Amino acid sequence: MARVRTDEKRSKILRIAADLFEQLGYDRCSMAALSEKLGGSKATLYGYFPSKEELLRAVLQFQVASESDRIIRDFPASDDMRESLIALGTAYLNKRTSSLPVTNIRMVANQPCGSTMGKEFYEDIIRPAWEGMARKFEELMDEGKLKRGDPWVTFMHWKGLCDWDFFERRLLGAIDGPDPKEVSKAVNAAADAFLKLYGTEAEGKPKKARKKRK
Repeated sequence: MARVRTDEKRSKILRIAADLFEQLGYDRCSMAALSEKLGGSKATLYGYFPSKEELLRAVLQFQVASESDRIIRDFPASDDMRESLIALGTAYLNKRTSSLPVTNIRMVANQPCGSTMGKEFYEDIIRPAWEGMARKFEELMDEGKLKRGDPWVTFMHWKGLCDWDFFERRLLGAIDGPDPKEVSKAVNAAADAFLKLYGTEAEGKPKKARKKRK
């Protein structure tokens, strides 16, 4: 029972810390402010996370892993590969350009020279999430729904086709969020291009229009 309470408390700390990091920014958010928001002592907070940097790492891991797991679990969304790729692309772009991931990148990128946080963020959090998606693409290859290829390269091709310049514009404040029409255009074009490269004969062929009866 004590273990369950500990896990619940840790999750609560991560949720509150994520909110405060987003609201105040990493530099302005102190451990004192976090402990006050939690309603406990700084000693309790430090008992879970020995430093603010360690807390930030845990927050990033929690956010990316949980969202990645959800996206992987929901893909493919249907037997129609094109529809599934469109749904995946929409979920990916909406999440990638939402306020929290953008805030996270800004926090990590603003660490001082010599900090290893950015490298660790990529190697320990971002890349494993992408590797999980690559494994999902490999499963589709095993099922004959995609042509055989290097799963990592295949996933990166799909990712590149979807990305466009959404993240750069969001990061630089050129947009407040993705335009649904732009996202739809991007993910539809990405699905079509991807299936030309990796779709099987059945998946890659456009569906024939039904002939109108006279």
